Amino acid sequence: MAESVTARVKAWIKNLMGGMGGAVVSEKSKTVPPDIGDQPYKDKPKKGVL
Repeated sequence: MAESVTARVKAWIKNLMGGMGGAVVSEKSKTVPPDIGDQPYKDKPKKGVL
């Protein structure tokens, strides 16, 4: 075997933590979603759904 299992696991964890850190500090989108206004709400479900 070229690499031991522990070395592969350590490399995987290092890669995983780097990706998670990059996701946390990544630049957020500067665009604002469009205003869709109020959405209708019905408290009675449609018949025949369940």
